[in-house]
Amino acid sequence: MNYHLKKTRSANNFLFAIGLLTNLGFFSCHAQNNQPTCFWLSPGIGRANFPCVMVAAAVEPANTQSAIMGRFSVNGELIPLSEPGIKTGEWGVLYGRRVKNFLFSAGLSYVYGNYRGRYLYTDPDPFLTSGKVYEFVGYKTIGIPAEVRYMATLKHIGIGLTAFGNLNDKRSFAGLNVSLYFGKLKKERLSTRCLLV
Repeated sequence: MNYHLKKTRSANNFLFAIGLLTNLGFFSCHAQNNQPTCFWLSPGIGRANFPCVMVAAAVEPANTQSAIMGRFSVNGELIPLSEPGIKTGEWGVLYGRRVKNFLFSAGLSYVYGNYRGRYLYTDPDPFLTSGKVYEFVGYKTIGIPAEVRYMATLKHIGIGLTAFGNLNDKRSFAGLNVSLYFGKLKKERLSTRCLLV
């Protein structure tokens, strides 16, 4: 009987040891497969309806292919021939999904700007302009920003192209720019070895 009891205890101890090692091995694999959180800042220049400047910042949470982004952009006439110059700006928050080197994003934004209203008068002595002066018409509205980014990055720096736009009821726009990237950019997997220790 003692023999059978010892044999049963030995078997139980063996099964417990195997279960413990398996759990430790699973934990080791799970921990080493984590993808780190990435974050980046991206200035860009290009053209929408007019020349455009854009600055975006994003966080890509660990173990996901998603991104949460803030975006500021402004496009307008650099040297307006008539006054006032046309300008459109936006502050937006976007949610994106990464597919390899591409990031597809959309969200909501605050859009503001101005355009020319009715003709008022002509300046008799203009400097580098037509001298025509129009009514200043400002606006503020809510828009739907969207973009597709192609990102070619190293560990802390990168470059890419961004196709972007904003749909709103005042002055929708779309454009393309060249973007630089700075930050923690690579979402490389860590080692996938299982250490049964």
